[in-house]
Amino acid sequence: MKKIPVLLVDDDNDLLQIGKEFLEDDGRIAVETALSAEDALKRITVQPFDVIICDYRMPPGMDSTGLLKAMKAEGIDIPLIVFSGFAREEHAAEAIKNGATFYLQKSVPPEVQYTEMKNLVLHLSALRDAQQALFETRKESESFAYSVSHDLRAPLRIIDGYCRILSDKYGASLPAEAQQHISRLRAATVRMDAYFEDLLQLSRAGRLPLKDEQVNLSSLSTSILGELPHPATGPRFMQEIEKDVIVQGDRALLERAMQQILDNSCKYTKNRQQVRIAFGTMQDNGRAICFVRDNGEGFDAANAKDLFTPFHRFHPESQFPGTGIGLAIVQKIISRHDGSLWVESTVDGGTTVFFTFHDGGIGPPK
Repeated sequence: MKKIPVLLVDDDNDLLQIGKEFLEDDGRIAVETALSAEDALKRITVQPFDVIICDYRMPPGMDSTGLLKAMKAEGIDIPLIVFSGFAREEHAAEAIKNGATFYLQKSVPPEVQYTEMKNLVLHLSALRDAQQALFETRKESESFAYSVSHDLRAPLRIIDGYCRILSDKYGASLPAEAQQHISRLRAATVRMDAYFEDLLQLSRAGRLPLKDEQVNLSSLSTSILGELPHPATGPRFMQEIEKDVIVQGDRALLERAMQQILDNSCKYTKNRQQVRIAFGTMQDNGRAICFVRDNGEGFDAANAKDLFTPFHRFHPESQFPGTGIGLAIVQKIISRHDGSLWVESTVDGGTTVFFTFHDGGIGPPK
């Protein structure tokens, strides 16, 4: 088993040995010691450590504050726990302000002190491992996105290109059945390219950095509905948009989410004589809930457990074309805004998509 490398820094050699003994007692932690912050700084530039534990004051010379500032200047990112006999809050505040991860006091029995210290070391090491795993996952996601956008889509373009040549140059001499096969091939490449594009959108929604700005969802909804192909026009189409619904979030991602939700509403109301699509908000115990409601085909909500799973569909593609990834993208975007997303629907009774922001993802009202 790989041990967690820890550097313990104190100007008192006896305390160093006691700390080393306590921290290494169960075999998961390997402790190295340094009698000064200057020595610690030299060590961490050439040797990897998961955690540093440093005494608050080490006169004369550099103390924990100096070590933290020097690490910052060198670009060294290692969690540092300040260990001090000072119990005053301003010392803790100063340590945290300068970059310390935790501040521990020496005012309790040693076995309690070092048990707490060991637990913090184990916690910080687990957190570091999780961050590394997340970093690797993100790299894999970026690699996947690159492959989809460049490597996997290239053969589709080639197939479509040759099909177009066949159709344009030799279409007149081909039997009608052969021309139909070519048309089906080209339609299939278009569908597959749409799958790849939506998979890319799903990947981007989960990894792009978030911007924090005010976003007027009402204006977005009006603009999006003005650009989408409506299932009905004139008096057959009714839209109700609540004015000035403003939220904090990433404008580009929220626009993508609203476009997907409203596109679904337009698509699934195409067979209605009278089309109604509404966007607005409601309150639940002081919690703002946004919604998009339509009077479209709807579906049996009892079977909706896989609603946000990519490629999951409730209607045949021949009836309502699409990739089946749209709501998975919406869920990813709402989740990144620390919100909730849920859907209410009935067969032939329309659908309402509810979503919230920055509420910890607590779900529908109880």
